[in-house]
Amino acid sequence: MGFRQKVAVRLSKVAVPSLHSPVCLATDPCGGEASDIQAGRSDSARRKREVTAILEENVVREDETSLTGDAQPADDADSEPLVVNRGTQCDIRRPYRSTALQVVLKPQMVSVETQTEESDYRWTSTPLVSPEQSDEEFPDAMNNCGDASWNPDEEMLSASSEEEDSLLESPSNNNDDADKFIVGKEQLLSLFNTCPACGEESQGRITFQQGTYIKVQQSCGNCGRQQTWQNQHLLHRNMPAFNLALSGAIHFTGCMATQTIRMLKLFGVQCISAPTFFRHQRLYTIPTIMTAWEKEQREIIRELREIGGGLVLSGDYRTPLDTAKYGSYSVIEDRLNKVLDVQLVQSSEVPSSSWCELEGLKRSMAFLELKNMKVSALITDRNRQVAKWVREQMAETSHFFDIWHIGKSVQKALDAAAKERGCEDLRLWRPAIINHLYWTAASTPSGDPDVMEAKWHSMINHVQDIHQHDTPAFPTCAHPPLEEEARNKEWLEPGSAAAVKLENIAAKTALLKDVRKLSPQHQTYSLEAYHSLILRFAPKHTAFSYLGMYSRESVMP
Repeated sequence: MGFRQKVAVRLSKVAVPSLHSPVCLATDPCGGEASDIQAGRSDSARRKREVTAILEENVVREDETSLTGDAQPADDADSEPLVVNRGTQCDIRRPYRSTALQVVLKPQMVSVETQTEESDYRWTSTPLVSPEQSDEEFPDAMNNCGDASWNPDEEMLSASSEEEDSLLESPSNNNDDADKFIVGKEQLLSLFNTCPACGEESQGRITFQQGTYIKVQQSCGNCGRQQTWQNQHLLHRNMPAFNLALSGAIHFTGCMATQTIRMLKLFGVQCISAPTFFRHQRLYTIPTIMTAWEKEQREIIRELREIGGGLVLSGDYRTPLDTAKYGSYSVIEDRLNKVLDVQLVQSSEVPSSSWCELEGLKRSMAFLELKNMKVSALITDRNRQVAKWVREQMAETSHFFDIWHIGKSVQKALDAAAKERGCEDLRLWRPAIINHLYWTAASTPSGDPDVMEAKWHSMINHVQDIHQHDTPAFPTCAHPPLEEEARNKEWLEPGSAAAVKLENIAAKTALLKDVRKLSPQHQTYSLEAYHSLILRFAPKHTAFSYLGMYSRESVMP
């Protein structure tokens, strides 16, 4: 086993440098080790006494100053020399520096509002329902459409550049009806390769693009000339004119905005985005349609007052959507053959969607009553709610039914009966029976209900080769004797299954009541043609907002 010997080692005086005592180098003969230690201890004790005396003197001076308020200067002769420590104070911690960015994110506010005057235009006879969030069709989000938002900080018109102001065409000289052409980008910029001042080579570049609007900056390196060219003039708030014209062309022609914009972008034409179209529609095109429609409506009313007499109206209901969310009721004046009023009813405004037709008629009649217009005749379909309301609320108005609607129901009943055994001959007689229905109303211009009922009932005897009837209003057929060569159908045998089935269809109580109210002169075929045309502007497979649907229904009258 071995033992380790503990040896005490003492550092020499010069091992740790001090600012208060001289450092003895190895070559400096400062004396022995014991004398050096004794001298160091004496110096340390003396310094401690000096520091203690200085601190006590400062405390006494502070106390005297706080009591008397006047500090008495110390006697320099009696004071001991002041020893000042010249040591340094430093922070040896590692400096920390943040590499993150500290900024205040302030979103750039872009104003897109317009300054317009308040208008008292009547958009409908009742307050409009708030439009849905989707202002028109429900398009997909179309990003990166090349239609930048309007930025007030963007320099589109420089007031300080006289050359640029001279190049901008004044609004009075602009012609939006002028022809417009599709030009490629390279061909367009090639027009700016020559400086118009010095004739040297210059450079043109597109500095700003917004929808259909572009601004080209031409710079000449030889003479330093710079000029700006734009492809169209600007409207208020620096809105490009062709952007608004494109939105109007899409809306006024009944095109779908998303489909049209998608087609233009596939072709590579710079155009507006779908949100821009809907903003233009809400702020400009819909008010324009409403203004034009009300102006046309006032003109029609003025013409009717000049003609005089009561109005002869044809009214019909149309469901713009397969879901019956809206109901459109249109009224046309048959003497002028012009649409007089259009009412759009939302199904949420009435107990159920089946009440939209009656509500639309009520609103149209209320509008005409407000204009002091009297209705003498009204032609509609066989809606029972409408018939009851007109009978009770419009007693002075003659109410007639359209022949086409009644004939369509009779035709369906004959087609269904012809499929039964023994009733096949009804298929051959069907066109003649429908023609007889039209003849019943057309041959009675007075609209006598008894005569029309008798004429219609005579058809049941006529198809059985019986031409004498027991009704005094129409005792015999009006046609001359028919020869065998003039006939192309066989008579129905009296008492046969086909004859009995025909009598059951033609002699129904509800049908006879409708025949008594057939319209002898005016029909709703013009209104049906108008509704067919509306399908071009508001197809049933596309959903629109309330304002969008109403504007598309009013753009055609």
